[in-house]
Amino acid sequence: MTRDCACEWMTDLVPMEQVTIRSASLSDLEQLFVFEQAIIETERPFDATIRDGVGVRYYDLEALLSSPDAEVVVAEAGVEMIGSGFARIERSESYLKHDEHSYLGFMYVVPGHRGKGINQKIIAALEAWSLSKGVTEMQLEVYCDNAAAIQAYEKSGYSRLILTMRKGLVQPE
Repeated sequence: MTRDCACEWMTDLVPMEQVTIRSASLSDLEQLFVFEQAIIETERPFDATIRDGVGVRYYDLEALLSSPDAEVVVAEAGVEMIGSGFARIERSESYLKHDEHSYLGFMYVVPGHRGKGINQKIIAALEAWSLSKGVTEMQLEVYCDNAAAIQAYEKSGYSRLILTMRKGLVQPE
């Protein structure tokens, strides 16, 4: 049996369906907004500083979709959109070896499709886009208590780098 080399690993992880990664478009916005809200709800338990209620937005999706310095992708199984992610080229700090890096964000896979290698496929597509733009450094942020996300990123070759710490202060009365 001959398999397409580019998706050989995916065939083993997702045997019942063909998963494709494509660039997102403005026509995908409604579903992308749903994914964004799911990300926020997933992350609320890890971050007490996220505002309560609906209407919280992490991303300016319209700007990302139209920016030449960003790539938003979606994963599809058949006609169902099942995941998303973006890479955005950013200037790096002057003391670093690289002048710019791609920041990964908006990483999401619907619960029924997790554990099938879809996140890795999204990351691979964003890494390929970054390389096509001459960017050789990738960075992302993940909550330190989000063990499932950390494990998923480590499977794609990412390593822990820095821990941001915080403390909320209360004004004296």
